[in-house]
Amino acid sequence: MADDCTLRSMRKYFLECIGAFCLYALILVISLLWLKHHPAAPWKYLIATLPVLPALLIPATVVRYFRRQDELWQKVQLEGMAFGFMAAAVVTTTIGFLENAGLRRPSWLFVWSVMAACWTIGLFRASRRYR
Repeated sequence: MADDCTLRSMRKYFLECIGAFCLYALILVISLLWLKHHPAAPWKYLIATLPVLPALLIPATVVRYFRRQDELWQKVQLEGMAFGFMAAAVVTTTIGFLENAGLRRPSWLFVWSVMAACWTIGLFRASRRYR
């Protein structure tokens, strides 16, 4: 069972993430609505990228969470991320090669899903090693 410090750390992490995601979602909706009603506006590229600002809160939140963890958990996370980064690179590169054979180019938005899935697999593998 997780100790009280770990539970507080996780609770704080989830609250920070939820806040960042809510701010991101709000700015994304505002941005999309504005772009829909002003498609030829000179500021459209700036408005389109506004959701990136609250999205930057997410990596900062993750780093703060990792810094609050003990060294073993940090090592498990690092191994999970290392596997995830390299596996995602292989998957996305493979898709790039398949484009040479005529595969329709997927949206760049799928890359986050690939990265998250690969990190999760890597984290599962690394955490099993240190049981």
